[in-house]
Amino acid sequence: MNNYLPKLSIVTVLLGIFFYSCSSDSSPELPTITLDAQSVEAKAGDMISIGVNYTTPEGFDHLMIEKKLDGDVLDTENITNEGGGTYQFEYEVLVEDSEGILSFTFTIFDETDASASKDLVVAVELTKEQLLTNYDWLLSEEIRQKTGENDISEAYTDDVYRFHADGSYDKSIGEKQDDFGDAWYNHCYWNLDDQDVLIMTRTGAFGEDVRDTLYVNSVDTEELRADVIYYGLDAFNTGTEDVPYESQEEYVKVFVAQPKGNNFDPYKPGSADDAGPAGSCLDVEF
Repeated sequence: MNNYLPKLSIVTVLLGIFFYSCSSDSSPELPTITLDAQSVEAKAGDMISIGVNYTTPEGFDHLMIEKKLDGDVLDTENITNEGGGTYQFEYEVLVEDSEGILSFTFTIFDETDASASKDLVVAVELTKEQLLTNYDWLLSEEIRQKTGENDISEAYTDDVYRFHADGSYDKSIGEKQDDFGDAWYNHCYWNLDDQDVLIMTRTGAFGEDVRDTLYVNSVDTEELRADVIYYGLDAFNTGTEDVPYESQEEYVKVFVAQPKGNNFDPYKPGSADDAGPAGSCLDVEF
């Protein structure tokens, strides 16, 4: 009997060590996270909605949502009042979200501070109107379709147009000016219809209502290309032209997109003429 008790004690100790070892080797269950989609396409102004699904076996602590542009964190939100395993994320896409690669990182944390992450990439598309108002537009070429050559007048090579969301627009004439139009017209209103016809109105110093019509072929973050028709160019023939101008000519106007800056100066250089030669704009209907 005396020999049996020590052996029993040894077995009991060894079993205790075994069970303690098994218990200490078991790891906490890690959180998991999935998204209904990992990439979406949206236009500026659209509302996107994505389901975030997660598990936190060791207890929910918080869901962190980071908004990023080109990988740089712009904003962070921590959701602490969830825990049901799903979260419906909603976001209204902004025009400025198109200036890089927009993404959102969703990270779930449990009560042990373990985490899991998933990324959502949003491909942002601007409408044609948003593209027009998001950039300044430098007139770079006027291609004469009859010859295929750039026929732009030197006076127009530094003209920059700025379209506003309220339907008005300005033109910076720059250092180079023509002999008449640049000193005569206010640049007033614009409208782009669903047929991609861009109409830009001007008001003359004597109240003339002039409308420039551009048939937009394409517009993106780099350039705007549009067909135009010019009338009366034959009046400028001197007899020395290899290809004389006709009374009606088709051209392609090319504008280069530029970032908007504080140095934009309407009309001629300086602020004295910023009200324009006509001083006002006629009301128009499109």
